Amino acid sequence: MRSLALDVLVALGVAGELLCCLGLVVFRNVFDRLHYAMAATTLPPIFVAAAVVVAEGRSSSSANAIAAAAFLFLLNPVAAIAVARAARAAE
Repeated sequence: MRSLALDVLVALGVAGELLCCLGLVVFRNVFDRLHYAMAATTLPPIFVAAAVVVAEGRSSSSANAIAAAAFLFLLNPVAAIAVARAARAAE
């Protein structure tokens, strides 16, 4: 059961990142690309961090994965606003 949960979490994380990368390639507008770039820092890293927690249990690796996912999730709005303002100013 643990192996299945690990496989599902990793698959969800990888699929989410691939979908966001595909969105970056397909769309031409900077604001559409910004949407997919910022989406790549929300759910997929959380899935990968959860997979690390399932695989490693309570360890420093789990704490590092959770911290990295939280860092990406919390600083995502700051980066999005900065990029959007710069793009708006460039227009």
